Amino acid sequence: MADEHLLAQIALNDRTALETLYDRYERMVFSFALRCVNDRHIAEEVVQDVFTKIWKGAESYHSNQAKVTTWMLTITRRVAIDYYRKSTRRGDHLHLQSDDWLQLAATDKGPDVRTEESDLRNAVFDAMGSLSNDQRVTIERMYYLGQTQREIAEELGVPLGTVKGRIRLALAHLRERLSSKGWGDTP
Repeated sequence: MADEHLLAQIALNDRTALETLYDRYERMVFSFALRCVNDRHIAEEVVQDVFTKIWKGAESYHSNQAKVTTWMLTITRRVAIDYYRKSTRRGDHLHLQSDDWLQLAATDKGPDVRTEESDLRNAVFDAMGSLSNDQRVTIERMYYLGQTQREIAEELGVPLGTVKGRIRLALAHLRERLSSKGWGDTP
C-alpha cells in the first residue's frame, strides 16, 4: 500500500494503516531523532510523539507539498526541537547535532538524489561559513533550534531590530551565494 494511501486511511482513523506506517518508518524516524537529540531515551519519546501527531494530523498531509517521508521527518525535527526547548527550560543539556538538521533525506532515495542533496548540503555549509559570526549564530538559532527572533534577541542580549537585520542580511547573502553556485532561490 502506498504511503499516501496509508495517510488517507489514518485520517479516517484506520489503526491498521497507522501500524503499517509505523512498522515501515519507525526505524527511520528513530534514527533521525537520535541523531538530532543524541539521547536514546528521548529519541524513543520523540518517535512516540511523532506517530501520535501523525495519527491526529494525517489529514494535513498534502502530496503536492512533500513526500510522506519528508513530511514525517519534518514533524520529527519539530518534535525534537520541542524536546530541546523543554530540556533547556529544565536545565538539562541536550546536544543537538546541527548538521543532522539538514539531513531530511528519506531512505528510499536513489544515489542521484542523495548526491544532489549532498551537493546542496555542502553548498549550504559553505554559504553558512561565509556569513559573519553574528549572522551565522542568529540563523542557526532560528533554523536549527527553532527560536523566535525575540528569543534570539533576549539570549544574545541585543535589540530585536538587530536580530531582524542580521537575519535579513544573512538570508540575502545566502541566497546570493547559493544562486551563484546554481542552486536558484534556495534559502
